[in-house]
Amino acid sequence: MGKKSRNKKEVKLTRQAGPPATLRKRACSRSDAGGERFWLWLVYLSVGAAFLTPFILSGKFYFPFVGPKGLFLMGCCQAAFFAWLVLAISCKKYRPRWEKVLVVFGVFILALALSAIFGADPSRSFWSKFERMTGLVMWLHLLGFFWALIFTFQQKEIWRKFFIFSVAIGAVISLMALLEQAGVKAFDFSQRGGSTLGNTSFLGSYLLFNVFWAAYLFFVSTKWRERIIFLSTIVLAILAIYFSHSRAGVLASFGGLALTGLLYLAFKISSKKARLLGKLVLIMASAVVLAAVILLYIPHNPVYDKFVSMATKSRPVNWQIAWQGFLEKPIFGWGSENYYLVFPKYFNPCLYTPACGSEVWFDRTHNIILDTLVANGLVGFLAYLGLLITTVWSLARARKKDFWLFAVFTSLIVGYFMQNLTVFDMPVSLLMFVFVLGFAGFVNLKEKETVISPSAKNNKKAWPFVITAIAFLVCFVWFVIQPSKADYYTLKAISAQDIDSRIALAQKTLDASPAGKYQIRDFFGERFLLDIQQNYDKIREQAGSKQAVKRLLDFTTQMLQKTITESPSDYSAALRLAQAYNMYTVFDYSKLDLAVQYSEQLLQLSPNNQQSYWVLSQTRLYQGKTDEALALAKQAITLEPQWFQSWEIAIQIAQQAGKNEEVQQMAGDALALVLPDIDKNPDYLNYYQAAVSFYQTLGLNEKAKEIAQRAVDHNPVEWAEEFKDILTK
Repeated sequence: MGKKSRNKKEVKLTRQAGPPATLRKRACSRSDAGGERFWLWLVYLSVGAAFLTPFILSGKFYFPFVGPKGLFLMGCCQAAFFAWLVLAISCKKYRPRWEKVLVVFGVFILALALSAIFGADPSRSFWSKFERMTGLVMWLHLLGFFWALIFTFQQKEIWRKFFIFSVAIGAVISLMALLEQAGVKAFDFSQRGGSTLGNTSFLGSYLLFNVFWAAYLFFVSTKWRERIIFLSTIVLAILAIYFSHSRAGVLASFGGLALTGLLYLAFKISSKKARLLGKLVLIMASAVVLAAVILLYIPHNPVYDKFVSMATKSRPVNWQIAWQGFLEKPIFGWGSENYYLVFPKYFNPCLYTPACGSEVWFDRTHNIILDTLVANGLVGFLAYLGLLITTVWSLARARKKDFWLFAVFTSLIVGYFMQNLTVFDMPVSLLMFVFVLGFAGFVNLKEKETVISPSAKNNKKAWPFVITAIAFLVCFVWFVIQPSKADYYTLKAISAQDIDSRIALAQKTLDASPAGKYQIRDFFGERFLLDIQQNYDKIREQAGSKQAVKRLLDFTTQMLQKTITESPSDYSAALRLAQAYNMYTVFDYSKLDLAVQYSEQLLQLSPNNQQSYWVLSQTRLYQGKTDEALALAKQAITLEPQWFQSWEIAIQIAQQAGKNEEVQQMAGDALALVLPDIDKNPDYLNYYQAAVSFYQTLGLNEKAKEIAQRAVDHNPVEWAEEFKDILTK
């Protein structure tokens, strides 16, 4: 080989090798080493604090379980992100680099942003509400958290330590959940179970991640004592999920662990025949699961029927409503958190009855596919699927170097997705999910040589750090402190003793932050109207009380009108506003025109909802239009004859109109429907109550007593007090 040829080969090899090692992963200068450690540890502490989110709750907040957790998590995300940002500005090795999961995650966030912009209510999509805390603002915080993770957690041992930390916290939560189920009052945090998570489904979602993180630690550990500890935490978490009755969590845990076993059989075991058998079983199992998922959406098959029996009969009805909403806005969807607007538009009147589950309000579909389709359209759904697939693909690339990383985390992603076919994410489960995304991103970066551009320089100027500090303070105040005040003042407002204090505190709540504003206004409206209704007799007797109540009604109607102006499709706000003006008419008849305006609007927003007809019929009564009121009440009956409150309202209106024959006819027709329903659904209290009411309307008091006694005999513990008066007459 000639000299020129040798020189060309050396140049080629040098280019392939890249920059010298000193440029590949160079730390900050020695003078900056102390600062680097400080900010790096601040990232670690912020991430560690984020894992404490399951413990955060406070009875002083509007939603004591979700609101405080979401705000605390966002604070941790901000601290981690801005600490990383300081590192990235000052040290080259922490600066962003292209990575597949990061790019696809960014595309997903962009899809969420587009769905918010083109959706029904951008503000609702951005801020969410204190009951959920899963709006775009949370996802943006999680994206910043993700960036901090993949660009500072640069050694596998760091990830391992945080997995261990989370598993330890999960073990504590599991133990607390088991003690709660054992009846230890000190650990009874919620009537819905779930320990400090406040719901058994949320507990199952959280512990699912810890089960698989512990499984990974178990498989990669070489010390038998550690393996015993990790195995114990797996058992403890699964027991907590099982005894807390989180059925989706149980199925996801066992299904995911079974998938891990199949992956071992298909790819890891030494025997070629065993691997071939494993691959065949894996393909068949995947086909069965895929078929089951498809059958879940098709009525009248064994999978569908089993799901309905395990969940509620309202779930498939809710899914049908979601599908109609998706078909109306298929590209970008309605925007995150806007299912609250879709549900009343396509409301199914059978939801009031036991046949359809007797659940009349949903703000989620309880299904990740439909939730994403209706909220974010095809664009958001494809972005979400792309994120999951990219994550699994990243893990699969590490199969030869670390099989258990591939098998366990792939099984976790599959189990998590399958679980979310029947539940939905909350801040804690999103934290765990994003941590897995970060780990997959780290695996991708680890596969490459980390190269720092020779032209990149460490920054020593002060102004970028000043700007970063100011940005952190602004974000922390605007997205954490002020929403915390709003959440806190909400309960203060409704517990105020006098009306003027209540109004002042309610205004202070609404001025604090736009976070959760629609739900807070609706909550205030509901509570204020209920208080007036409960104290109606006292108010009518005292002139001073009337004036105070008018001030409260003025505040309530103005507050709800703001919601209607900002979110015209908000049925709940329109319903509350129409009810408020109906009530206001009692104190000031000049408000009748406004009562008519907003009551008629209800039929436009939710034409198949019985409440729309009930409220408008009340307005017609105030107008003196009794026949129209009765016709509206009968229309509500037509929507769903098996919901007997509609019959009772129509009967009351007919009684007021003096139409006794019609009263007798309707009571008899209603009885002919309700008596067979008692036989079909003996556990449904409302049917007994309706039958008693109809018999009393007909003057058949002995028959009414027979039904009441039948109800008490069926459930003496819970129903005896309900029928006490009629049985003692």
